[in-house]
Amino acid sequence: MNSGSQSNHRRIRGSVILLVLVTVLLVAFLLTKFVHRAGTELLTDVRAADQARLRREAYSALETTLAVLADFRAHDRGLFSSAQGWDQPLEYAGYTPSDGRIVSVALEDESGKLSLPRADAATLEVLLEILGLPRSDAERVADALLVWTRTDHISKSVEATASQYERAALPHHPAGRPLRSFAELASVATARDFFFDRDGQPTPLARDFAANVSLYSFDRMNLNAANPVALAVGGLAPDQMDAMQTFLKQQKRAGRPGFFHSVSEAAVVFGSAPMQAFGTETAAVRITVTVRDGMAIFRMSAVVAPPGGATLAVPILPADQTAAPAPQENAGPVVKKLDYPFKVLEIREDMESTTLAPNEFAAHE
Repeated sequence: MNSGSQSNHRRIRGSVILLVLVTVLLVAFLLTKFVHRAGTELLTDVRAADQARLRREAYSALETTLAVLADFRAHDRGLFSSAQGWDQPLEYAGYTPSDGRIVSVALEDESGKLSLPRADAATLEVLLEILGLPRSDAERVADALLVWTRTDHISKSVEATASQYERAALPHHPAGRPLRSFAELASVATARDFFFDRDGQPTPLARDFAANVSLYSFDRMNLNAANPVALAVGGLAPDQMDAMQTFLKQQKRAGRPGFFHSVSEAAVVFGSAPMQAFGTETAAVRITVTVRDGMAIFRMSAVVAPPGGATLAVPILPADQTAAPAPQENAGPVVKKLDYPFKVLEIREDMESTTLAPNEFAAHE
């Protein structure tokens, strides 16, 4: 074989080897992409399956909690305080999670806070002052909140009038209805300057405000669940709060219930203190169920109200206006309802692989 044909042969063999290497590289690349995509889809399927299982467990725990609350309400003729014993519903009911999961339930009396939809200007000003605003700023923020939430409110200052919204970069009108989330405070002129910083993050005032008010509508705060801020807004002085705590502790030591059954019973302790803002029964309970299974976490928050308790807030209209009738919905299939004496006002779900969702302020978004 001459040198020319040998060189030709080597070039052909080199080309074949190069083609094989390129083919192997391409196949490896495609196989890697396939494995990555298949893995992603598999993780998605596993996550969906985890969510479905944990969701069923969460609703099972919620059903148990509602049954326990209904039991205490029937036995004691009302829900007054977690001191009745309903603060650990799963333990009370002997609930056992399935498949080794960890389930916890936290209960919060929403009526231990100030009902924001029912608060007037004076009440809001007192609250904001207690939370640290100077009197002048408290008046401005309270005025701005009422301009945003009530169509019948007449602003005290020019900066918070409805016309300010019309002159915005994107002209609009105030909502004219109660807040639906605390994040909505970012839309309220004047108030947003106090509730959010330059980066759009909630300020300490915003977090304190969200912790001490409820977005649901109810007549009176529950004296048995009210924190010091709510008690102060209701008109109680520090010495009266101390007297209440001392009385309730003495009641517990004597083997009596550590809560009030009626306002008249509480009046004996407070004397001439104003009691118009307070009741002694729970108007709404927030139930937070957390289910853990390995690294998977599912959380559900539900707000329920007993008969005559809290309701969803509705717009407050001027005297010459009436609310439009609700649209009629087509009749759907008949669904069997659980016979619990509670109305569900809200249910929110959150599925996270490693951590829970952001806390209270963001949970309302």
